[in-house]
Amino acid sequence: MIVSTLMIAAGGFIINDYYDQKIDMINRPKKVVVGTKFRRRLAMLSHSALSFTGIAIGFWLDIRIGVLHIFSAFGLWYYSNHLRRLPIIGNMTISFLTSLTLLIVAVFFRKHELLIYVYALFAFLTVLVREVIKDIEDVKGEAAAGCQTIPVVWGIRGAKLFIYLVIAAGGSFLLSFLLTTESILVRYYFLLLVPVFGWFIYKLAISDRQQHYIHLRMITNLIILSGLISMVLI
Repeated sequence: MIVSTLMIAAGGFIINDYYDQKIDMINRPKKVVVGTKFRRRLAMLSHSALSFTGIAIGFWLDIRIGVLHIFSAFGLWYYSNHLRRLPIIGNMTISFLTSLTLLIVAVFFRKHELLIYVYALFAFLTVLVREVIKDIEDVKGEAAAGCQTIPVVWGIRGAKLFIYLVIAAGGSFLLSFLLTTESILVRYYFLLLVPVFGWFIYKLAISDRQQHYIHLRMITNLIILSGLISMVLI
């Protein structure tokens, strides 16, 4: 299951780089791989091979996982090809597809516990924050490419306000969950995130350079990683 999920994700990364080549040439020209070190046709073939293989393995494991993999692979392609350039819906799509990974775990192990869905929602909100920060980081290239992302449409200040609202909504939900959960480890983990997000909000408020947003995006990646580790421990 892990292998098939990673294949779908890898295919998604490749197709995203394929369609984002022009944007990346403006924002990070030295790091562009597709179209420079990696031929575009080969990138598309690699995306197709990884996606179809991942889907096939998914069906071999469980027909429901195979169906979810089809949905994920198509969603990643459509996101990269179209939704990526739209405000909010593009960010929410990639956030949902990321959180879907945890739901696949629930389907495979036939565990429909509330905690799994809480972690899925936490992943959704954290990835949503990360994606908007990435849009702020890449706003120059996205504006040049005609993308209608949140920072392009609403400006940097509007994008920051959106992030604050997402964090506030997520914090309110997690607080209500912490008041009802009996798991001590879960309580400690999410309580430890309170000062982290407080510091994160402060850093976001004073950020005004691309390097600042890159640093903030890395922090969200670490938060997501810590969430995965805490799930294993719990």
